[in-house]
Amino acid sequence: MDEDDSQRGAGRIVLLNGASSSGKTTLAKALQDRLDTPFLHVSSDQLVAMIPAHREPSGPFAWWTDMRPKFFAGFHRCVPALASAGNDLIVDHIIEFPAWRDELASLLHGFDVFLVGVHCDLDEIDRRERRRGDRTPGEGRTHVEHDGIHTFGPYDLEIDTTTTEPSSLATTVLDAWNRRPTSSALTRRT
Repeated sequence: MDEDDSQRGAGRIVLLNGASSSGKTTLAKALQDRLDTPFLHVSSDQLVAMIPAHREPSGPFAWWTDMRPKFFAGFHRCVPALASAGNDLIVDHIIEFPAWRDELASLLHGFDVFLVGVHCDLDEIDRRERRRGDRTPGEGRTHVEHDGIHTFGPYDLEIDTTTTEPSSLATTVLDAWNRRPTSSALTRRT
C-alpha cells in the first residue's frame, strides 16, 4: 500500500467480514503491524463498549433489541464518514443480513473497498469463544450456520484463520490488496 497519500482524497477500506471469534480483530492488528501507513481499526465491538451498563427490570441490555437496528445503521454510516475524511480503515464486521451488505454497497459506492471473507472452522470458533469468555456460546457458529454471513455475495479474497498464523494471513491479504481490481466485489454490480 504505497500509493502517495497526497494524491488521493478518500481513505481506502479493507472490510473484514466473518463470524464472531473467527479472527478478524487479530488479523486487523496483524495488518496494522505490516502496513507502511496508518490504517484505523474500526469495529462495532468498539462502539458497543461505549454503551453504558444499563439495567432494566427485564434484565441487562434488554433494550438492545430495539436499539440494535439504529446502532448498526449508525455504524455503517461511520465507515464512509471516516473514509471521506481521508482515513484509511480496516473495518472488522459481521455482515449478518443481505440488507446490510446492500446498505454497505450503497454507502461505500465509489470508495476503494477490499472485501475479505474471514472463515474459520466452527469447532475452532467454539474453542475461541470459550477462551474469550465474553461471547454467548454458539454465537459465531450461529453467524455461519443460521445467518449465512458468507452467502450474500462474492468477496475480493477469502481466507481461513483456523490454523494459519496472523502474520502469514496479513501477507496474503496485502499481496491480494496490491493486485486488487479497480472495482470491489462489495460494490460491483453482477
